[in-house]
Amino acid sequence: MLIGMSESRRRGRPPRIDRDRIVAAARDMDPATLTMQAVAERLGVDRKALNYHVTDRDGLLQLVAHETLSSLLETVTPVDGTWQDMVRAIAHQTRASMIAVGAHFDYVRLPIGSGPAALAPNEHLLRSLVEAGFTDAQAGRALGLLAELMYASARNTVLAGRYGEHPQITELNRMLAEAPPGTLPSIRRLSAARIGLDPEQFDFDLDVVIAGLAQLLDR
Repeated sequence: MLIGMSESRRRGRPPRIDRDRIVAAARDMDPATLTMQAVAERLGVDRKALNYHVTDRDGLLQLVAHETLSSLLETVTPVDGTWQDMVRAIAHQTRASMIAVGAHFDYVRLPIGSGPAALAPNEHLLRSLVEAGFTDAQAGRALGLLAELMYASARNTVLAGRYGEHPQITELNRMLAEAPPGTLPSIRRLSAARIGLDPEQFDFDLDVVIAGLAQLLDR
């Protein structure tokens, strides 16, 4: 018995890991080449030790994206003012947080975090909408619409940064180059002005959503 205890002490216990250590080890690794084995080696543990927290590579990448976004969302702060001010402020901050996830953005699933602090902005926004006169159902659907809008806009920005130009613009320019000269004049004007995937698009989207919500509230 004493011999067994002595051997155990000499060998030492394997390093203890948790979700935070896994995320910290994987966060700065290239998602394209990241593997469970690479993270395990960085942590100094057997690969099987990661399975308690995450089962496979996709799960690991989603965990990194989710935890990174969660920490960023905790910095989102509500503003004083009208419900319209609240919508704009939280939408812009949440979108910025999603963009800041960076290389792991492809594995972001929803703009929510993993703890109460990350959900606080959504709570503030829902409360502001209900206090303005929207029903719980209307406020919830408005939040869902904003979530889809923020995700789409953040994704466009990430793609443009990744490729130097949004892939849709590249494809549109190819099709316009193949079209006979003088055709599709409206689309050519919009393409030349980069309207639709430019930074002002998100503000336009929010203006339309807010105008629609205001009309719904008036009814």
